[in-house]
Amino acid sequence: MYPVEVYLARRPSETVKVYRRGLKMFADHVDVTLVTLHEYIESPKEKLIGDILTFGDTLVHLNQNTQRLYISAVMAYLSYNEIVIPRAQRRQAVPKKGDLFRDRAMTVEEVRKIYEFLPQVGRAALLLMFCTGMRISEVISIRESDVEGQIIHLKGIYCKGGKGRDVVMSYETLAFLNDIWLPQKSEYLSIAVRRNVGLQDQTKTPEKSAGEKSLKDDRVIPCSKATLYEILTRGLRRAGFGEKVDGKCIYHPHGLRKSFRSIVGSVNPDLAELLMGHNGYLSSSYVRLDIVKEYEKIEHLLSLGSTEGTKNKLRLLEEDNKILKEQLRMLQEQQQIMQKLDAIALSEADRDDIARRMLLMQNQQGKK
Repeated sequence: MYPVEVYLARRPSETVKVYRRGLKMFADHVDVTLVTLHEYIESPKEKLIGDILTFGDTLVHLNQNTQRLYISAVMAYLSYNEIVIPRAQRRQAVPKKGDLFRDRAMTVEEVRKIYEFLPQVGRAALLLMFCTGMRISEVISIRESDVEGQIIHLKGIYCKGGKGRDVVMSYETLAFLNDIWLPQKSEYLSIAVRRNVGLQDQTKTPEKSAGEKSLKDDRVIPCSKATLYEILTRGLRRAGFGEKVDGKCIYHPHGLRKSFRSIVGSVNPDLAELLMGHNGYLSSSYVRLDIVKEYEKIEHLLSLGSTEGTKNKLRLLEEDNKILKEQLRMLQEQQQIMQKLDAIALSEADRDDIARRMLLMQNQQGKK
């Protein structure tokens, strides 16, 4: 039988942590360690089945998605060791999909209220998730070099399924990142590095020991998934959205992605699916459309009304207005010259000189 660590070393990196946790919980349930779990699974199959069923009973306090994941981790490990559990027993151990608890999408007003109870790093993450439909794992992966204006280039290694895509963020979010969050990021990292030193403990297992922080972290949101989830969850509770049903919270950070799908999907469902990475539902012709132009039509629906976003948009409009005013001035000057040419008789040399000046003005206008 293969030891747990040998099995986990061959799994996709994004699932290792949660599978290790599920297997650790199962090992604790059967009173063995992770190191000796491979010896335990040599027990008679009837005993294994009984322990798996009782293991499922110990997980009832968890979200049913988490229950399914932990039980699946055990099943996958057994399968890797060529131990097959009959289908009937597998179905009995895993919660039925129809019984899964569904968290609730949030309205713009609810998101705006949560925003007020978050630190700056949490506000940046909330805006990114709400206006782009990105997952938490994607938000904590993007680098500053992945951002190009309103476009964020998500690489395949960031995304579920390994397929990259481009997403569009609102002017409001872009302004917050450029004017508020990114100028403060170095200070945030300095504090995080100092705190991190005391949290690192090489004697602990990898999932319990904090990873090393770096001042050179070039991610837009330099947090771990667990840290960001806790920041957002704390903001939800402080904003008064800690409501529970059957002991489970009905508001979760993932609800921001659901909100994006609900708001954008009500106007342009194809755009929502494209930006969220559900390309399988779309025709190839739609994928070729300009997502920025399509996004501009629905951007106002995702605005939280922050002053930073308004100032940024006004600044861009003022810059465009200055360019248009300069172009108008030059056109007026050209018109005045033409009127003078019609009013007076000029020598051939004068006309050539004026023509050269007008050509020079046109070239300057083209450069601007």
